[in-house]
Amino acid sequence: MSFRNKTGESLKNLLEAKGEDGAAIVIERALEKKKIRPEDFSLREIWEACTGGKNIMEAVASSSFPKITGTLINSKIISGYESVPKIGDDLVTTVSSNMQVDTIAGFSDVETPEEVGEGDAYKDSTISEKYVQAQNVKYGRMISITKEMIFFDKTGQVMNKANRIGIKAAQYKERLILRGVQDLDTKVYRPSGVPTAFYSSTNRNLISTNPFGESGLTAVRVRADSMKDDSLGVGDDDYIFVNVDNLIALVPRDLEVQAWELANSTLTPEGSEGAANFYKGRFKVRSSPFVGAQSTTTWFYGDFKEDFWWEEVWPLTVESQKPGHEDDFIKDIKARVRVYFYGSCVAIDTKHCFKNTAT
Repeated sequence: MSFRNKTGESLKNLLEAKGEDGAAIVIERALEKKKIRPEDFSLREIWEACTGGKNIMEAVASSSFPKITGTLINSKIISGYESVPKIGDDLVTTVSSNMQVDTIAGFSDVETPEEVGEGDAYKDSTISEKYVQAQNVKYGRMISITKEMIFFDKTGQVMNKANRIGIKAAQYKERLILRGVQDLDTKVYRPSGVPTAFYSSTNRNLISTNPFGESGLTAVRVRADSMKDDSLGVGDDDYIFVNVDNLIALVPRDLEVQAWELANSTLTPEGSEGAANFYKGRFKVRSSPFVGAQSTTTWFYGDFKEDFWWEEVWPLTVESQKPGHEDDFIKDIKARVRVYFYGSCVAIDTKHCFKNTAT
């Protein structure tokens, strides 16, 4: 199937053979397999194919026009979204939610197993009164296709806008996650529903005057080894054991080369010449402009997925508006496509990630 340079004829035949739903499915599958591109289509020819050959000045909107154009725009939005390099997924655990305000109980106060004598009853485990709260938010944009866009056949502009919206959606979600794991707005951690600083001396996950390097990594590893569960007293030894296989150094671009060298070099780039590098392979390096924009020396280290969730109410979704809406007559809008996602970055615990400041 080819639409190039003969969109109207091919699409008209496809609609007659498959109907609007079937035609949309065929086009969607061809786009996924890269047999065709959204740019191979023409808004004007799509309109005429969907209205039996009538031009925009003669025909009223058909139900197939927004469906077909929505399929093409969806492809461009997803393509733009997927083209953006992202590190956010490495820093959060994605968890489905059906709540606008979600209560997550008991993560910072997990009960330890107790000795059970022969014939004795097991002690029941309860959900702790301690909880954190997530406040999920919807983010989105709309693309409207007007009568003029069809008449003047502004297909390229529409597809470029769709691609840009996909790119911006990915970048914005990345921004939400990166700002969250750095706790820049003091909104990500809400114990008992109260916005509270995630990194603090109270939580023992803020290490001041700890520049990045071998000594800095050693200091944060020592601190990570000392973290304990909340359910026991200060003198108890219920260590949480931060998973050393999942450790990530989140650094600004200014520290990325130094971090990469420590994570990958056989010999240490610091200290005694020819000494073996203890930190080779012991952590992964992730960097982002959203880190360096705040500070060129502050860095973060830990098992981020243990402390941070992306609560996902709705993933990235693209929907087409049905014809016959009021704006068709008032504003000459012949089709609309909206794109949105719904969720938030939330901290569920404070013991696996550490903020390190150089001064």
